[in-house]
Amino acid sequence: MLSDAIRQKLADPAYRTLHLTAALSLREAGGTHWYDSHFLRHLNAAKHYLAIVRPDALDDFTAGFAPLQPAPGSGLKTIDALFDDATRAKIKHIVATLPEDTVEHDEVEEFGRRIVHDHPYFLELQAQVMPLASELVGIELETGYNFLSLYGGKGKCDPHMDHPMSMFTLDYCIDQSHEWPIHFSQMVDWPSLSSFTDWEPSQLLNDPAIHFEPRVLQPNQALLFTGSSQWHYRNAITPGGFCNLLFFHYYPAGCEDLIRSGSWVRHFDIPELEALCDLFREERDVGPV
Repeated sequence: MLSDAIRQKLADPAYRTLHLTAALSLREAGGTHWYDSHFLRHLNAAKHYLAIVRPDALDDFTAGFAPLQPAPGSGLKTIDALFDDATRAKIKHIVATLPEDTVEHDEVEEFGRRIVHDHPYFLELQAQVMPLASELVGIELETGYNFLSLYGGKGKCDPHMDHPMSMFTLDYCIDQSHEWPIHFSQMVDWPSLSSFTDWEPSQLLNDPAIHFEPRVLQPNQALLFTGSSQWHYRNAITPGGFCNLLFFHYYPAGCEDLIRSGSWVRHFDIPELEALCDLFREERDVGPV
């Protein structure tokens, strides 16, 4: 259902024409069921749309996302003993005493985990370790969101790529019952979603062009990876097991408009993008736009 603001804009014939083209482009962009694929859906839709309404702007628009393409060698770095004993103890205490009304259960069925977004203390830690993350990847970073992930006995995480808001992730192991590998592909280009119609995770695992490498974390170790350019997944956890993880997400400094598709019209100064960006907002794009 369209918002009242969109309905008012549709009274303008010029906007209505762009709106219909934008709606078709969004439909033609394709889509998948993998976690966090909506950014790539919006990017594919924008390219399709600009090829129709502003072909002269398409190359510059596409090139504008270069800052979200990681440099070779910027992923998969293990950090031993990330926090001192006092910090570790405080993290564990917070986990053990979380008020139930602060814990989200939306991902219990799909991932087998309960989560807590942006706990105040974890926001402090995320800012504290950001200089280290920036040093390891070789560019200045800004903080995205963070979340505590409490995996239980049905824990799993199907193959996916992350939203560029999570371009770099520091995956910190708080505690676990068993070693639980996470598998990473090599760095890959962003895929065109048209090739992912009726996509199933097994397609990636059986693709000879994609090579996965397992990594194992121990408590108080962290792994820095490039989740928006590396496929990654975890198989089902050991039955009856658990794994408590803390994810700190970062993106390159100065790229906030790039990671929020609702801001593309302003960032790229392409007025014709307004109709498409309005549809992105209708879909409740990640974060404020």
